[in-house]
Amino acid sequence: MGTDDLFHKRKERKVELLRRRRAMKAPYDVILIVCEGKKTEPNYFTELKKAFRLSNANVRICGRGSDPLSVVDFAIETFRWEPEFDRVYCVFDRDRHTTYSAALDKVKQTRLGKRSKIFAIPSVPCFEFWLLLHFTYTTKPFDAPAGDSICAKIIEELKNYLPAYQKGDQDIFNKIQDKLDNAITNARRVEQYHQTSGTDNPSTRVHSLVEYLRDLKKQ
Repeated sequence: MGTDDLFHKRKERKVELLRRRRAMKAPYDVILIVCEGKKTEPNYFTELKKAFRLSNANVRICGRGSDPLSVVDFAIETFRWEPEFDRVYCVFDRDRHTTYSAALDKVKQTRLGKRSKIFAIPSVPCFEFWLLLHFTYTTKPFDAPAGDSICAKIIEELKNYLPAYQKGDQDIFNKIQDKLDNAITNARRVEQYHQTSGTDNPSTRVHSLVEYLRDLKKQ
């Protein structure tokens, strides 16, 4: 089989796949969520999707498992191949990543199209700060000596409320769902605090994505 035949067959399969997806979609936005983590964040958003009864055809969640810029690049590449998404979200941590600022800048500079938008959902230092906000409000900066994990400091504090918590917890959303409103309120307070604090440590934008998904079916 020639190269042209292979190209056309692949294109036909892609067109057919997109057609089937469109037929399965519910009448609200189609979302792509690309996470830096391979387990913790994808597990959280997958459980959230089930709890809010969102269609699998409308909300796709990927665990990229790399640095922030790779997450953004993968999200953009996926959209270029499948320009069906109304919104693309890039979920990543500050931690000690050297590409964090470049990832934020690339999201700001990227234009997907007239209808589609891309958003950065960063957490400083890491996603576990969002989990911690379910239990308490804090603006205490988190840090660690060079070579040590900054996120481990947050996990240590989180375990005061969730003693059994481990990275990759498959049931974390369900365990703390009853405190979701508290987390959103605390995240907004942190966001307001940092308008004049001169720092973003600690902070998170996860609440903006969670609120959007919670209200998605009301569109």
